[in-house]
Amino acid sequence: MPQPKAIFFDFDETLAKNVMPIQGLFAEMYFQFSERIGAENQEPFFTALRRNAGLLWNSMFDRDETPETQFAQCFKSSVDSLAKFNKQDSAQLADDMFHRFLELSSNNVTLHDGAAQTLEVLHNRGFVTGIITNGIESLQLGKIHGLDLHNQVDHVVVSAQARAHKPHAKVFELALQRADVAANQAWQIGDHATNDVAGAIRAGMSGVFYDPGKDRRASAFTELPETPTHTIHHLTEILELVNA
Repeated sequence: MPQPKAIFFDFDETLAKNVMPIQGLFAEMYFQFSERIGAENQEPFFTALRRNAGLLWNSMFDRDETPETQFAQCFKSSVDSLAKFNKQDSAQLADDMFHRFLELSSNNVTLHDGAAQTLEVLHNRGFVTGIITNGIESLQLGKIHGLDLHNQVDHVVVSAQARAHKPHAKVFELALQRADVAANQAWQIGDHATNDVAGAIRAGMSGVFYDPGKDRRASAFTELPETPTHTIHHLTEILELVNA
């Protein structure tokens, strides 16, 4: 595997992991508003929110509104579906819930073991480092800033900035452009076989599969023509690869 000039990492479940499962995070958000929205409305609210958010992911870049505005609208539509509030109260409650979710999400992540050490060593050795992550910009940047990762890497690319999600080549091309490196000079490390590894390889990069549990490599690529350039089980193994 040729030595890279730039090394990019996926964020969620690669550099960082959730402290609380996402379902628990939503439940915590709802609990904080239970007096206003009603404890008895939790299940119908989340049924509506799951439906609205599910529709958002595949169409967010087909609309003129920002992904943040569209995500906030998911909360508004879900509150409206309860038919319990007037228009003004519904809008205020939905906005409060949306922003509280962003705050909770920013504090719900912790670094994977070895992440900080790996980034520091790579920086000190002169590699360009970056994050390429799927998601809504304010949501992802809130988590990244909460961990101070924006000060530990050279570039952060959120898929919404490219108006496409990984594995689309546009996301990787934006990262390469910002890093000012050619595709064959860059690696992408991530836990998702399609989005991170296959997507990077299709864009001309090397794709390194992160499998900390040592149990996904055999099955993750069975339906993909691409195979990882390498597989690692701990982030510090990247340091060994660039020394090889």
